[in-house]
Amino acid sequence: MEKQPSPHSPASIARNIGIGVVTPVLAATIIYFLGFNRNEGSDFKKKKEATIKTWTAYVQNRGILSSVFKEFEHVDTTMEIETLRNNIYHEIDITIDNMENIKKEPNADQRVYSTIDIVEQQIKDMKPIMGKMIDDMITFSSAEQTPESVEVFQQQQKEDVSRKMHGLMQRDSIRLATFYEGLNKDYNITLPKH
Repeated sequence: MEKQPSPHSPASIARNIGIGVVTPVLAATIIYFLGFNRNEGSDFKKKKEATIKTWTAYVQNRGILSSVFKEFEHVDTTMEIETLRNNIYHEIDITIDNMENIKKEPNADQRVYSTIDIVEQQIKDMKPIMGKMIDDMITFSSAEQTPESVEVFQQQQKEDVSRKMHGLMQRDSIRLATFYEGLNKDYNITLPKH
């Protein structure tokens, strides 16, 4: 009769540990080589393509708003101030609506949606800044002014709005930069700057 090793003997313990280690490694290797992992590559590719598409749409939309605001700097001085206010508010509202539509793209990386949410809030926060600027313009234009006082007022307005907008854009700059760098690294791509 053959002697069985005790369940607590070093040989039995080593055999149990060996079986416990080898079995999952062997199973994982079989699964990998049989191709059960192929869906992950497909999902990654799908997510990468959706991420690029969504990010590109976001950058284009933000670029349009920037271009429109630059045009407002050269606005016809005969334009009614309330018309200017309505045009600015309209562009802000259209941009926010477009951002909401962009977020409907499924499968993009969550960081793209988070970036859009942050920028969307920044754009919403532009409205009171622009509204105050226009209110100040109305108040200033109601009194008789000299050419020098108009020039000083315009310079002060430009500096004030510029400072406030810069502060608004800087508010989440670290978070936005981290998302951007992470997307580029994780998907091995170079997304257009936002």
